[in-house]
Amino acid sequence: MSLKDTARTVAVLATLHDAIGDQLKTAKRELETGLRDAKAETGTQKIAVALAEGEDIGTATLVQPKPAAAVTDLEAFTAWVVAHCATEIERRFVTEVRPAFQKKLLAELTAAGTAEWADPETGVIHEVPGVTLQGRSAYTRLTVPDAGKAAIAAAWQAGTLTLPGITGPAEVETGAES
Repeated sequence: MSLKDTARTVAVLATLHDAIGDQLKTAKRELETGLRDAKAETGTQKIAVALAEGEDIGTATLVQPKPAAAVTDLEAFTAWVVAHCATEIERRFVTEVRPAFQKKLLAELTAAGTAEWADPETGVIHEVPGVTLQGRSAYTRLTVPDAGKAAIAAAWQAGTLTLPGITGPAEVETGAES
C-alpha cells in the first residue's frame, strides 16, 4: 500500500470512527436508561441481543455492584487504626494509614458488608469509625461471545446488517478535523 493509500485509509477510518463513536455513546446511554427503566417497571436487568435475522449474539445486563467500604472520615479512621493496629501506621510529618492496609481493610469490610472488623489475632469485633458502605452506580455490561462477533462480521460483509438509529453515510458531519 502506498503512503497516499495509507493516508486515505487513516482519514476515512478516523472520520468513521468519530461518527460511530458519538453514536455509540448515545446508544450506550439509551441502553442503560432502558435497562434502568425495565428494572424499575418489571425487574428485568438482562436482555438477549439479536441480529435482525433473530439469531442471538449476546446479552446486555444492568450490573448493580454491591456497596463498597470507603473512608469517609479520614481523621476518625486514622485514630482507630492508631489505637488498634498501630503497626499499620507510618509516621512522618503526618500520620496516615499504610495504603496497603487501608486497601486490605476496606476490601474485608466490603466483603463483610459492614463497617465492623474482626481482629484476626484477638477475635475482637471493632466498629471502624470513619468508614461507611457506599452504594455504587449501576452500569451496563454487554457480552458478545466470539460466535456473536462472527455473526455480526458475517452480516456486515453480506450487507444485511441493519441498525435502527444509525445514521447513513450522507449524515456524517463534514469538515470535522480529527
